[in-house]
Amino acid sequence: MKKETHETYMSLAIRLARKGEGMTSPNPLVGAVLVKRGKIIGKGYHRKAGLPHAEIEAFADAGRNGEDAGGSTLYVSLEPCCHREKKTPPCTDAVIEKGIREVVVGALDPNPKVSGKGVKTLEEAGIRVTAGVLDKKARELNEAFNKYITTGTPFVTLKLAATLDGKIATETGDSKWIGSEKQRKIGHRLRNLADAVMVGVGTMLKDDPSLNVRLHKNAGMEPVPVVLDRTLRTPAGSKVFSAHESVIIVTGKSHDMSRRKRLEEAGGRIIEVGLGRDGFLDLKELSRELGKNEITNLLIEGGSATAALALKSGIVDKIVFFYAPRVVGAEGLSMVGNLGVSRISDSLGIERVKIRKFGDEIMVEGYVAK
Repeated sequence: MKKETHETYMSLAIRLARKGEGMTSPNPLVGAVLVKRGKIIGKGYHRKAGLPHAEIEAFADAGRNGEDAGGSTLYVSLEPCCHREKKTPPCTDAVIEKGIREVVVGALDPNPKVSGKGVKTLEEAGIRVTAGVLDKKARELNEAFNKYITTGTPFVTLKLAATLDGKIATETGDSKWIGSEKQRKIGHRLRNLADAVMVGVGTMLKDDPSLNVRLHKNAGMEPVPVVLDRTLRTPAGSKVFSAHESVIIVTGKSHDMSRRKRLEEAGGRIIEVGLGRDGFLDLKELSRELGKNEITNLLIEGGSATAALALKSGIVDKIVFFYAPRVVGAEGLSMVGNLGVSRISDSLGIERVKIRKFGDEIMVEGYVAK
């Protein structure tokens, strides 16, 4: 089959996969399309962790359409799973049993239990396999899963909203509203994609945020709030406790036990981490702890001190910065706190930068150069 035809159906599989955004963690997003004699006979995507995988959904869809999957070509955005250390049977078994003639794969699964083995299993069963179709787009689809499954730590995005001169508040602390409603909706979509959203205790004390998803119509599971609070100053009456079943409070290994009890009674779950040489919470240790709790995708929303700590710790993978058409001046609060950079050559590099404009506002996305 022509390369262009493969790419057309794979593009559809990737679009289908995105329908599961915010619902599948800790599993990846996957879409599948069944084609027979040039006709799509079945489509599916992984809807939610614990539910059938995309391939199984596509087979079921073909059955509902009165179609026999035997002899068809299966397009799937991620290599079919082949290991048995999970609740559902391997998808490779189902592909073989259905008599699929050819499988076209977007990206290989980075999971060491699967990577390349799923393709090999299908080929050994006599099925023709073409891998790497729209590989880059297929891998970008699961950038959080890809990091988590290979490192055990979450993919971390730092989101900040500032004026054109990089200020997140005036000298009096006023920050509402720097951005537009459109900007806030995009921010809530980012929350919807995340397993957890993290802020510092300063943001809790100043803004009392709910940290939930309110402005995104396809909201999936609510992200778990994570609050960096070395001395447990978060008020037990904060909105975040009434908005969520669980709230993670990150503190040092030495703290006030009465404050801890009060926060636990309010619904807080305390995670203790060590302190770095600078006296701040060790975010690399926290990243490992969050990974143990199946947090695959972490969104950091600031403020200034938290942003600086995250960047200095090296845990940030991606930045999303919004710029509103306003200028505050030198007396305003900078979006990122002190990084200790004295030379441009020591500054953090951002690569693969994308710029999007909506109205008079700008959104800049990029990846922290490692």
